[in-house]
Amino acid sequence: MDIEKTDMELLKILENDARIPAKEIAVMLDTDEKTVNERINKLKKSGIIRKFRTSINWRKAGRRPVTALIQVKVVPPERAGFARTCIELSKDSRIKDVFVATGEYDLIILVEAEDIDDISKFVTEKLAPKKEVVGTYTHIVMEEYKRDGVLSFDEKEEKLRISF
Repeated sequence: MDIEKTDMELLKILENDARIPAKEIAVMLDTDEKTVNERINKLKKSGIIRKFRTSINWRKAGRRPVTALIQVKVVPPERAGFARTCIELSKDSRIKDVFVATGEYDLIILVEAEDIDDISKFVTEKLAPKKEVVGTYTHIVMEEYKRDGVLSFDEKEEKLRISF
């Protein structure tokens, strides 16, 4: 699909804040509200806009999920590449992101679970038993400073913490 300049500008606006009303976007793009809604629908139907979502700081909401970045070494089945493994892993609700990457490890998986035991269970019961998986390296996230492009800390609080 060939993307027009206006659509690219629209995508940048929505990526920054998907809640901006079409009326405001129309002003920003020097067009009308109907055109904005039509373009958004076209971009959704084409699969360019995949989802509208909210970035939530779950810790501030009282939930303490555990996040892990897991590097995975894979020997893919002949002629299948990494796609089959990635698609199968992507179906697990704990997995937030799956990437094929360069380097020593082939895949990078972002996993979010209720606790460390659930991360352990995922690695030992879901990931390690796969015959194409020949190694994993798990990193548990201890502190978040930026997530989904959004700062996860209060700048005033941070400045006070490190002042002398």
